[in-house]
Amino acid sequence: MAGLALLAAAILGGRMWEGDLVGDPVIYAAVAKAMVVRHDWGTMYVAGRPFFDKPPLVMWLAAASFDAFGISIWSARLPGVVCSVLACLALARLGAVLFDDVVGLAAGAILALTPGFVRFGSSLLLDSPFVLCALLGFHAAHAAWDAHGRGLWQVGVWLGLAFLAKGTLSLGAPTVLAAYWLVTPSPRRPPVTALAGAALAFLLVAAPWHLYELWREGAPFVQGYLYDVTEKLGGRPPLAVYLRALAATVLPWAPIAAFGMWRTWRAPVREAGTRLLVVWTVVAYAFLLTAAKHSPRYLMLLHPALALWAALGLRAALPAPRRLGAVLAGAGAVAWVVMLAWPRPLHPHGTREGVVGLAAELGPPGTPVVGFRLRHEGTRARFYYYLDRDVRSFASLDRLAALGPGTTVVTAVRHARVLAADGRFVELRRTRDYVAFRVRAAADAGRDGAGAAPRTRAG
Repeated sequence: MAGLALLAAAILGGRMWEGDLVGDPVIYAAVAKAMVVRHDWGTMYVAGRPFFDKPPLVMWLAAASFDAFGISIWSARLPGVVCSVLACLALARLGAVLFDDVVGLAAGAILALTPGFVRFGSSLLLDSPFVLCALLGFHAAHAAWDAHGRGLWQVGVWLGLAFLAKGTLSLGAPTVLAAYWLVTPSPRRPPVTALAGAALAFLLVAAPWHLYELWREGAPFVQGYLYDVTEKLGGRPPLAVYLRALAATVLPWAPIAAFGMWRTWRAPVREAGTRLLVVWTVVAYAFLLTAAKHSPRYLMLLHPALALWAALGLRAALPAPRRLGAVLAGAGAVAWVVMLAWPRPLHPHGTREGVVGLAAELGPPGTPVVGFRLRHEGTRARFYYYLDRDVRSFASLDRLAALGPGTTVVTAVRHARVLAADGRFVELRRTRDYVAFRVRAAADAGRDGAGAAPRTRAG
């Protein structure tokens, strides 16, 4: 297990201090920063506006990291990386109790080397804490199944935490266990009273924050929360899209996992863990099929299952547990050397410079950014996380011009031509992502606008 931890930490955590936060991670980091600055860990905020799209567990972890280590890139990524490494160890333990120690260790190592898991587990995202809680819930469920339902309440606690991490998409984990209960022969099923206890534990963990926000914020909280759910449903792309999402995130392990499935099916005696693994695989992939966005991130719960199938496929060729652990430790040492010495950046750069490059034009520190169509949460989060500025966004040019001469207005590059074509605004500075304009004085705007009108019509 120590060798596995060394390998997983190298692959998932190597160079986590490098580059910038991109996409959703900068939103979650901005929310966590607002928690620390505002001293409010209840309602979440992004750049001065409430953030109702996601549950709070990951942002709480990031805020705790900021409190302990300061606000930085590496401390923002730390909770996701730690949860990812722990998920590899949790899978190793689950594989050991479902099959044997060799399968468990191999599955943990395969998970740490699965491209999709590494991609989403090496930054601040909701997925790795969700996967960790789900794996611990499956482990507790297996123990409760063997004990005829005793201790099943612990499953409710872990799945409640998974819901606080990922929200509605985390319901794939309890769906796995519900299907597993249905396919378990009646004499071995936990009693319904034990299931009720697990459901109660789930509600005791997941409900308080949601009830608090409902009491504090009311209808806006419900609307924001439901919007995040409904946008993931709708039309269906072709099946090939789902197959590509699967292949892109699990290669090169998919063929080995398929071989493991075939070997397990051909075995004269199927092991006790096989039933859970089959149900887990089917339900986890079905959740991708029900989602309109077909994001590869929706496969995060499937990655540990495929790692177990691949480990079963390699089982006959693997050494004894201690030797396998030594191999993993050696591989981990090599991985650390490679990660630290690799000359090219492993994390993207540039998103920070996109907003910091405009700082000189934005007025005194702490002044809100006046934006034209800066409504996207990722954009707002970047200005707050990197520059400590809230964002006031407008969609009307007349309202912007009415703010007065000298007011700085920021917009994305794709919208800059709208302001450039209006004689009331003059461009000040441009970065890769954003452009800063200034509202002109009325006399200047009128004088320049007379000459600009023919160009606007021609355009």
